[in-house]
Amino acid sequence: MKASTRFPITLLGLITLLLAAPYMQAIAGIDETKAPPGFELIRSENGVELYKKDYKGGSPDYVQVIDLRQGAKVVLLYGTISSSGSGKGAFGGNDPRFVSQSLKSYWQELTAEYDAAFCVTNGQFFFMQESPTRLPFSLKVNGKILSDGYEVKNFPNQKLMLELWEDHARIRTLTKGTLYTSSAPNIVAGLDEEARKRIDHFVGRTFVGVDDRNRDGRAEIVLIFNTLSARQKDAAQVLREFGADQVMMLDGGGSTQLTCDGQNYIASERLVPQALGIVAGPGKDILASSTKPAPTQVAAQATVPDAPAPTNIPEIAQAPIAELNSESSEVAAVQATQTQATLDLDSIAWIPVIILPIGLILFLVIKSRSAGTSD
Repeated sequence: MKASTRFPITLLGLITLLLAAPYMQAIAGIDETKAPPGFELIRSENGVELYKKDYKGGSPDYVQVIDLRQGAKVVLLYGTISSSGSGKGAFGGNDPRFVSQSLKSYWQELTAEYDAAFCVTNGQFFFMQESPTRLPFSLKVNGKILSDGYEVKNFPNQKLMLELWEDHARIRTLTKGTLYTSSAPNIVAGLDEEARKRIDHFVGRTFVGVDDRNRDGRAEIVLIFNTLSARQKDAAQVLREFGADQVMMLDGGGSTQLTCDGQNYIASERLVPQALGIVAGPGKDILASSTKPAPTQVAAQATVPDAPAPTNIPEIAQAPIAELNSESSEVAAVQATQTQATLDLDSIAWIPVIILPIGLILFLVIKSRSAGTSD
């Protein structure tokens, strides 16, 4: 091949590589969880991951990463409704009473319906002074608004809702308008991270977050944080370090519980009226890296419920837990295990669009050069 022929072919080849490289790099990182230092991947199935961070002399943090694009899902579970409370809700809808039940019961309910059940954790706040109890904020399951919630005056501009679709999620402000016009079939509501629920105390915390990992404008990742001991800002910060764009606070204190594959990671005797079930996507297991059972963390139970603050709904019972020194007690940072990226056919559909025209140009150049040489 003549030098005059090799030059344009080489140039076009370099252009092809330069155009394709950033896209291929972006695709390779779409499904990779970049866990913060100290977090270790301890369980993983298709579309779901469970990370753990240990603290010397303290309680571990747990974070679940749920990829809705891979068919994983968040299922909203709730106890039996004993009365509808028709027309008594905050927005004119229902304010029903729910029978609280153990997290073990919710796990059995989840496994009975889903073979790929992964974890179950506590969910919404509730009014502890009543049994059956009511929810302060809204709950929508499978397209039906079960409860408006009863809370009207307190936490102005701090009520949020997690909207769940099949392949994406969103956290936004809870109002009558946003609730009743939302197309999301499943919604669970909670509070902003700045709402005063023992905000600076180290107590049990359950937070959720959403992450638009591929930056397409829709959050495909749901994150769930559980621990026996954290301040509100600590819980929110961990989720942001996992990539969360938005966060929301759920019930905490003695209500915080976590069970995965039937194993208690955070245990509590407290019965709760609502829970979150996590289900893996279709396909075989990717990893179960934890070969030894994790020690069960037991949520402390208060003997006397906290007195409700004048501006808050009745506070859940919480036991004082010793504050952790985050500087001296944290173990040396360990690089978290990274999951391998999974290619999605939809994500790589752009490749032929770029490669084919360049290939055609190469073909025409070679053909014209060959024709010139034969002449």
